[in-house]
Amino acid sequence: MHSMNRRDMLLLLAGTAALPDSLLAMGRTVHQRVRAGTLRTFDAHQNETVATIAELIIPKTDTPGARDAGVPAFIDVMLADWGDDDQRKMFTGGLTNIDERSRGAYGKEFIGCTPDQQAEILQDLDYELARLRDAKADTSGNFFGAMKWLTLTGYYTSEVGATSELHYRVVPGRFEPCYTLEQ
Repeated sequence: MHSMNRRDMLLLLAGTAALPDSLLAMGRTVHQRVRAGTLRTFDAHQNETVATIAELIIPKTDTPGARDAGVPAFIDVMLADWGDDDQRKMFTGGLTNIDERSRGAYGKEFIGCTPDQQAEILQDLDYELARLRDAKADTSGNFFGAMKWLTLTGYYTSEVGATSELHYRVVPGRFEPCYTLEQ
């Protein structure tokens, strides 16, 4: 995947999503709804696949990665509360497809592959997504496009992502989601 720093990704995200304030509000609400250890959309294998992909998109460096920011649970709740059946099917179908690609290329499921093998599979998905965009095709049903968007949204609306990346300071010094959203 071509390298893009997190600030660039945030700007890209802000430009392609709903109004950043409404997106931030929604993201915080989703993070609030997460119940530790409770999966609502994914089974354990799917959840670990999501976590592995998210961590490859936003790895832990000197700042926390996607796992530390609670991105997998965020995606699970987003699909449960805001996704419809078609979106959930598209997403879980994409996870199945990733395992099929992994077995075809390396003889094992995605989470059993080495980080280099995993990166290779994601590069292929990213390339396919870029080709769709170049062709001005509809990418709304593209799993990897949705995965990237949800990962970035989940990261930058998390307490960890907001405080470590954006130097976002909340008064009185703790994470206080300030919006309620109707489902």
